[in-house]
Amino acid sequence: MSDKYQYKTISLFTAGVITTISITLVLFLLGLTFLVGFTAKGMGDFLKESMGISIELADNIDDASINKIQKELDANIYVKSTTYISKEESKKKLIADLGRDPEEVQGYNPAHAYIDVFIKAEYMEADSLQKVKGSLTGMKLQGGSIVNNFIYNEGDITNVNKNLSLIGTTLIILAVILILISFTLIRSIIQLNIYSKRFLINTMQLVGATNSFIRKPFIWRMVLSGIIAAIFANLAITGVIYYVTNIIPEAISIVKMHELIIVYGLVLISGITITSVATAWAVNRYLRMTTNKLYHV
Repeated sequence: MSDKYQYKTISLFTAGVITTISITLVLFLLGLTFLVGFTAKGMGDFLKESMGISIELADNIDDASINKIQKELDANIYVKSTTYISKEESKKKLIADLGRDPEEVQGYNPAHAYIDVFIKAEYMEADSLQKVKGSLTGMKLQGGSIVNNFIYNEGDITNVNKNLSLIGTTLIILAVILILISFTLIRSIIQLNIYSKRFLINTMQLVGATNSFIRKPFIWRMVLSGIIAAIFANLAITGVIYYVTNIIPEAISIVKMHELIIVYGLVLISGITITSVATAWAVNRYLRMTTNKLYHV
């Protein structure tokens, strides 16, 4: 093997590797956008269901009544889960917040027992919450009401709903922009890759090769690079998900397997579609040029 041939082979291999890496990075960013778009509802529901309503219980309530209340609450269609916080646990939180025991100052324990009620996401709207609050207020046991007070920030819930709608719209716009940027970047990368072969394309035209015959090997080669890049991009996306779920274990419930498979599929389809269209575009540019113009490109 001559040094010239060996150098040419290495140059072609290096160009192919650089092209594949560049396409991988673009598809990775595009895939992350798809992933965030598909999991946006799950993330929104997760945030909403993390904002519970705290029910302050009457001081004279006993353990049997508390258990009964929790069972009744859990049976409601709008309740996702409930957590009981005893007066002792509530007192510990007060001490942590205030830095001292409030009982030493006031002479009695000002803490109350609570039940944190986490509402299902579809009921976390202002009008639905009013109905939920009315339903909970009506809960009574023998001897009177079991509820002293409700603690929840309606403004925060309203803001979350508004922000989630804004995020959804922003993601759609971002996805469209990123697809256009992805196509432009990959087209530029492929065009640079094909630039060195413009005289080969012209020679094939001169010997009578049809345009489709000339385009085909370039498209297949770049589509293969697109498939390899999509595989690497999907592996990188999987790595990001693994990293995030290790830091935030609750996030595993947000990413649904069928949505992840759709994202993988979209990344693969994007890799094939963008590379094939961009390659055809780049090759067509040189197919339309005369021999003289090729020297001045």
